Order: sequence, then structure tokens, then C-alpha cells
Amino acid sequence: MPQAQTSEFRVQGVSDSGKPIQGIVQATSIADARKKAKTLATANRMKVLSVLERRMFIYRARKGGRVIDGEQMAFSREDVRNGLQKIGFTVVYVRRKWFSLRLTSRIPAMELVSFLNASAKLLEEKLPLNEVLQVLTTNIKNEVLKSSLREIIKDLKDGADSRTAFVRQEKVFGKNVALMLGIATKSNDIPAIFRNVSQFVERETEFKKGLRSALILPAVTTVALAGAMLFYVSYILPQMVKVYAMAGSKVPTLTRTTMSISEFLDSNMWFILVGISILLFAFYKFIRSPGGRVVYDRLIMRVPYFGTIIRNTSIELFCRVLGIMYSSAGENIDTIGLASEACRNTYVEKRVKTIAIPQMVQFGSELPAALEATKVFPDIALSRFRAGAETGGVRSAAVQLAEFYELENRHSLKNLIEVIQLFISFIIMVAMVFLTFLSTETATISINRYF
Repeated sequence: MPQAQTSEFRVQGVSDSGKPIQGIVQATSIADARKKAKTLATANRMKVLSVLERRMFIYRARKGGRVIDGEQMAFSREDVRNGLQKIGFTVVYVRRKWFSLRLTSRIPAMELVSFLNASAKLLEEKLPLNEVLQVLTTNIKNEVLKSSLREIIKDLKDGADSRTAFVRQEKVFGKNVALMLGIATKSNDIPAIFRNVSQFVERETEFKKGLRSALILPAVTTVALAGAMLFYVSYILPQMVKVYAMAGSKVPTLTRTTMSISEFLDSNMWFILVGISILLFAFYKFIRSPGGRVVYDRLIMRVPYFGTIIRNTSIELFCRVLGIMYSSAGENIDTIGLASEACRNTYVEKRVKTIAIPQMVQFGSELPAALEATKVFPDIALSRFRAGAETGGVRSAAVQLAEFYELENRHSLKNLIEVIQLFISFIIMVAMVFLTFLSTETATISINRYF
């Protein structure tokens, strides 16, 4: 399940000496942003003047004889107005866009794959990232992606960190893809990460497409069968039982039990719906909280078979990023931290950051020993990292592990689809057998009564 989406808030204040101070915080709501602003103010000994959310604005501007209408994400109208005036536009108006589809728009997976592959090709030609984004912006037809790239270009021109510029577009790219692209900009091999992200998005899309295709018929059958059972149990069966009761016939055990359950559900339906809604809402809020998400990611890895796929996917991403960014001659603590962030599992990320990295920093432990202490990496991965550490080939070991787990996950996902199909078929069979027995019982009542 996805994590809670965050927005950017600009905190403006003034220090005790009268010096203006400005900062950016990520928060899930204005209340959360104000809480973080208060913490920031205490740490910097300043008075908070304003907390503004980054929102969508629409504008109309004129340059020469040309009138341009557009959209721009900004913290205030003045920011949009000043930005347009800097590049020579005369501003007609700037207004807040209250209803923006872009807040929930995600670019299609194949559009993202095409963008990543095109970017990788241009970057391999040694073109600067800024220039690559400019070229692609003029050729991309998807308006959401084009607008997102323009915002990235603007952020880079304004001096924003490249990783931050991509992470700001997580609502368009998706949180994990945006983080991976942000990591890529800090790497010495940007095209390689772009291609790896492209491969992962493409593989994930193929799996989702195959899963939907494989499950659509069982799903439709299940819904139809559930509707038939509900209609039979809640409408037809009660009418038949009333007739048999008036005639003095004895109602069989299965029919009587089914009627008792039906009556209980009918009389307590609203309480049941409210209870389920409360539980679902509580579960939703729990997994959206930082601590709850860690617990959820830890427990999901313990689910038989499916949990293994989740863990292997996280390790694949960890190894893929580590294999690209790891340097045998440089400081790799930040690289390991970034790889843990990209693994898409907050529990693995927390174990790496709170156990593996401190052991390496404080006690000088080697990477294999530090990863073993986290107790989340399987023996095959630890064994390969040990061999790589002994020969000075940690980077190549990470690449090999990423490729191994990619192949392993492909087969596992195919098997998972087959298991899900088998499970749904079993549920359908059980439901049909139940309806058959129930129908047979009511038919038997009728035969005994009249013959």
C-alpha cells in the first residue's frame, strides 16, 4: 500500500537579530507543516511569519503580441508573477487553480518508460541533464509529464538540489520512481540508473497487466456468484421457509443455519458496515503513520510466498542502486543509505539505517557483517557480498544479486498468478457446492411435504 502523500510547505520567519529565514518542509497537512515549522523555529531561534503550501496557479501573460495561458506550481501568486516578469512577460493575471486533476494524475507507465529510455540515450551522448530535459519537454505529448519536466527545469535553474527537484514530482512519477531518478542525478552513471528504473517500471507494468488479464474472468465470476448467493439467501430462501413453516414441515439443519445467519446479518447490517468501516479507516491511518508503515512492511514479508516476493523485490532494488553507485575507493555510507531508501520497504530501510550504517561508522564493520546484523537479508545475498568484499568486488556482487533476484521474481510472480487463480477457482467451487446442497435441501422439503 502506498505511503501518505506529502506536500511542500515554505516556512518564512525572522531571527532574533531581524534576519529573514526561509526553509522548505515536507508534510502531509497544513497542521503537520505548522508543527514542523514550530520545531524549525525553536532550533533556529526564529519567529514564524508564514507557512505556505506549494499549490497550482493558472496565469495569463503577454510578451510582444503573443498571449500565453499556463499553469505553474508555486507557494504564492507573487512567486508566479515574479518568475514571469523575470523572463520578460507582462502578467495579465495569476489565480489559484482550485480544481486540479494534476493532483491525482499519474503518467501512463509506457510514457514513463519511453521518457526514461530517451533520457538515457541522450545522457549517454554526454548531454547535460538540464539540456536533456529541455529537449524532451518540446517533444513529449503528455501534458502532465511535460508540465512536471518544466517544473523540474525551473527548480534546477533556481538552484534547487537535483534530487529534491525530482522528489517534488512524486505525485506524477510515483514516490519510488521519483526517488530513484533523484538518486540517479547524484550518481556518476546517470544513464544506467535511468535504464534500470525503466526496466523495473516495465516489468512491474507487465506483471500488473498479466495479473489483471489472468484474474478478470475469475473476478467477474466471483462477483456474479456472490450476487446470486445473496439474492438466493436473502430473498428466495426466506420466502420458501415461510411457506414450509406454515405447512408444518421441519426445516433441515443447513437451511435453518443459513436462515439464522441471514437474519442476523439483516438485523445488524448497519452495525456491521459501520464496524468494518471503522476498522478499515483505523488500518488505513495505521499504515499511513511512519511507525505503522514499518510494522506493516515487516509483517507483510512474513506472509507465506507473497512475503518472499516482497522481500526479494526490496533486495533487488537495494542491490541495483548499490551496484550502480558503490565505489571501492570512496565513502559509501550515503550510497548505502540511498539504496535502502530505494528498496520500497520502510522496515528494511530502517534496519539498514539504524543497524548496518551505525555499525560501519562506529565499529568499522564491513558491509556483509553490517547487513547480516539487520537480519533481513537472506543467506545467499550475504554469502555473495562476503565473496565480493574479499575480492574487492562489492559493486559487481551487487549487480549480480540484482540480476539474480530479478530473474527469481519473474518466475515467482508468474507462479503467484497461478496460485491466485487456483484459490479463486476453489472459492467458486465451494460456493457452487454450497448453493447446490442448499437447493437440494429445499427441494427435499417440498417432496416430503406433498408426496
